Amino acid sequence: MKRLVLLLGILLSCSAAFAARQTEGTIKGICRDTDGSPVGFATVYLMTTDSTVVTGTAAEADGRFALKAAPGEYILTVSLIGYKDAACEISVAAGENELSPITLEEDSVMLEGAKIQVVVPKMELTGEGLLTTVSGSVLENAGTAKDVLEKTPGIIKSQDGLEVIGRGAPLYYINGRKVNDTSELDRLQSNEIQSVEVITNPGSQYDATVRSVVRIKTVKRQGDGFGFNFYASDAQSLKWLKGNNATAALNLNYRTGGVDIFAGINYDRWAQRQQSNLEKATFGDSIFEDKGNLDSEFLGQSVYGNAGVNWQISANHFIGGKVEWGTRLQGDDMTLIHDDVFENGVQVDNLTTISKDRLGKKKPNNLGANIYYNGLIKDKFGIDINLDYYGTTDSSISFADETSSMTTDAYISSESRNTGKMYAAKAVFSYPIWKGQLEVGTEETFSRRTDSYSIAGVDIPASSAKVREDNYAGFFSYGFALPKFGQFSAGLRYEYVNYAYEDKLSPDQNLSRRYSNFFPSASYAGKFGPVQLMVGYNARTERPGYSSLSSAIRYNNRYIWQSGNAQLQPQLTHDVNVTAVWKFITVMLGYSRTDHAIMLWSSPYNDEGVVLVQPRNIDTPHRKMNVSVNLNPTVGPWTLNCTFGIMPQWLTINAPDPREPSGIRVTKFNDKPFGFVEMFNTFKVKDGWQFELGGEFYSKSYSKNILLTSCYFNLTAAIQKSLLKDGSLVLRLEGRDLAGLAHHNIYTDFGSHTIRQTNYMDSQRIKFSLRYNFNTASSKYRGTGAGAEERSRM
Repeated sequence: MKRLVLLLGILLSCSAAFAARQTEGTIKGICRDTDGSPVGFATVYLMTTDSTVVTGTAAEADGRFALKAAPGEYILTVSLIGYKDAACEISVAAGENELSPITLEEDSVMLEGAKIQVVVPKMELTGEGLLTTVSGSVLENAGTAKDVLEKTPGIIKSQDGLEVIGRGAPLYYINGRKVNDTSELDRLQSNEIQSVEVITNPGSQYDATVRSVVRIKTVKRQGDGFGFNFYASDAQSLKWLKGNNATAALNLNYRTGGVDIFAGINYDRWAQRQQSNLEKATFGDSIFEDKGNLDSEFLGQSVYGNAGVNWQISANHFIGGKVEWGTRLQGDDMTLIHDDVFENGVQVDNLTTISKDRLGKKKPNNLGANIYYNGLIKDKFGIDINLDYYGTTDSSISFADETSSMTTDAYISSESRNTGKMYAAKAVFSYPIWKGQLEVGTEETFSRRTDSYSIAGVDIPASSAKVREDNYAGFFSYGFALPKFGQFSAGLRYEYVNYAYEDKLSPDQNLSRRYSNFFPSASYAGKFGPVQLMVGYNARTERPGYSSLSSAIRYNNRYIWQSGNAQLQPQLTHDVNVTAVWKFITVMLGYSRTDHAIMLWSSPYNDEGVVLVQPRNIDTPHRKMNVSVNLNPTVGPWTLNCTFGIMPQWLTINAPDPREPSGIRVTKFNDKPFGFVEMFNTFKVKDGWQFELGGEFYSKSYSKNILLTSCYFNLTAAIQKSLLKDGSLVLRLEGRDLAGLAHHNIYTDFGSHTIRQTNYMDSQRIKFSLRYNFNTASSKYRGTGAGAEERSRM
């Protein structure tokens, strides 16, 4: 708490500071193309005559830029992917220095006689990842932010959602603010996005659990006044009448002077259905075989809102706050399971289970708040401070009605309740040293959680647990640029974690742990002729979520129980990645090694055929590699975005197997690499029409300790029309999984237990959406948030 008070004091004192003025010159200019049209988002930097970089900036959307420097002789360079670099010698005097317009010439390549303008979209390597410019490209009218991300180099769409290739699901930031609800990506419209940066090598300023980050920057709007945008969509299943997903969102914004006030609310309704055939076998003193089928339906509704204010005190000082809240209105899950159970080849049970899950007496809700200060003192010393709170409450009630024609019937009921609170603070200080920038900072996160579970109708113990975790972190990084060699950066993060788990109903499960770890990172980015190259390394960890640490046993059905594992240890991953960009071709390579990998595991619980599913640490390393290529040319009205690659893994597990004389069987998950192809074709024609046809194909492969036994194919198509003079009204009709093949079948071998599952997912849908912008002005909110990963775990 003393640390929070100290940071709050820093926040209040810094908010009153103003930038000191020195005798210097201001250089102003504008970038244009050969037709005289403004060219936005170019990189502009100033060097001395001995090639020492003095300062730099990025041009605004209208091509204008401004720099400050001491009087003297300099070389001004303007760079933007898709254009040839432009450089000129200038003399800077005290006061304002207005430059003549700087003309950038397009850099194009000939391919089979067709001239391909490699300017849509434009890609550039940074010290951390790959930056794709959206504004002014074919992606500008792709639909929502999620539609843009699906077509962004470095990102693929898996059955679990969007993933950074070889790095898993990323954390998202919009204008430096952590996205806590990914449905926000459906509300942000593509024409509001300036750029997307896919970070495959997160630096030391990020939590040690973060392996990839996607930073979205919106277009900076000019002028004051009131604006709003409205979005509504409806996606109807082609096979299930109740399968209707509806979304509506309204965002308001008012700007006057340096004050920006914003608020938003959205409603979501979703319906999901899964049908599966299952075959399970358990090996012990007896061999139990279970053959059955499953039909599951889920209906949910939620409401989310936010409000906040940003105050630009002066040109270099900002302060603001934001409140977010959300609640679940509905959460009904109904599952029907039929099981035929055999012991040593003789049928011993014919079981029908109808289970229903619904919200508890108190509806789930969450509340988050952030206040921040962001400033620059004397145009050099940077300060970024964030204070965060996040609280969540959840409860659910479950019922299972079991009917057996060969044994006894049963009625099982259970109730789960949990609450969580998190307090976090983060401070980052930066200062230019030599030819680069030094960053130092600290981040503290304090979490408290309670979890209670009770069950009736079966002999499973109840639980009432408390979890306490305190995380103290310090970090620094230094990055610098040498014009003839490239950009270099390195960082180090230290984290000390104090963790305690206490279950008053099962004292034997109580434990406490302390972790003390260093996490290094380093990267290099440079340009070799027309080729851009980036190389990075970092060490990351993954701590188990709180539900994975709970020892309470959850009842799925008579033969499958599920539990967390209070003995879980964090896993540690070392990542190495290489990215190269040439013209419209991007190549990405990566290798990772994970020790103490956390994976779901199933094993016999008793001698009656019951198995317990719970996470565990694997005692052998899990190694993965990824190689991918992205092609993104444009010929006339047609733009191709094609990504293909392969991701092999090496995993050997010593699985307990009573059929083996030693009781252990070496199981390998190595010989089926994951292959993928994603191809999207966009045709942009006159009068605001846009046509899209694409698809995603994933091969049979191993994913950790699971074998995907079928190929996955998702065929998509869309038609979009922009209306009104400024294109502020957009209508879009799209179809997903038009071939009906977007599902995976699985098989896994746990040694003493095997599972084979064939799945039929309700993914064939037709979606219609409407978006309208009125005098929109993107929020200037600059809060980056603290404790971001801890929110996800809660």
